[in-house]
Amino acid sequence: SVLCINIHPGLNPYNRGWFPQVFSIINKLPIGATIHVMDEEIDHGDIIIQEEVEVNSFENSFDVYAKVQKKEVELFTKVIDDILNNKFTRIKPNSEGNYNSIHDYKNMCEIDLDKIVTMREAIDYLRAMTHPPYKNSYFIDEHGNKVFVALELEKIS
Repeated sequence: SVLCINIHPGLNPYNRGWFPQVFSIINKLPIGATIHVMDEEIDHGDIIIQEEVEVNSFENSFDVYAKVQKKEVELFTKVIDDILNNKFTRIKPNSEGNYNSIHDYKNMCEIDLDKIVTMREAIDYLRAMTHPPYKNSYFIDEHGNKVFVALELEKIS
C-alpha cells in the first residue's frame, strides 16, 4: 500500500468534506488547516499537524479561506522534510467529527425568506455564503427571479 497525505482546509475532525469554512462560520465550529494521513474516508485519518485560525465577526468565507490557505502553506513548509523522511508523528483525531457533502452545501444556498432566525444567525449565514467572485446564496422573488445575495462588512477601527 502507498502512504497518501492530504492537506485539508479544515480543522479535522470538524467539518470534513466540502467548504469547511462555510460550515464552521454557520455552526460556530473551529476552522484551520490539517495535514493528515489519508484513509478510506474523506478528510479522515491520523493527523500529522494542524492549527486553528481565528475567525473575526467581520470576515466572510473568502477572508477565512484565505487565512486557512496561508496556514496550509505554513504547516506544509514546517513538516515536508519530516514527511519525506517518514519521521512524523501520527495523532488520532479526538472524535469522528462531522462530514459535509456538496449536497449539504447546495441545500443551504437557497434562502427561505420566511425562516425565523436571529440577526446574528442571518449575518453569519450571509458572511459564510459570501465568497467573491462566486454567487452562492439566493432567493426566488415573487416574479420567479433568482436573486443572489452577498454581504459586505466593513470594520472601522
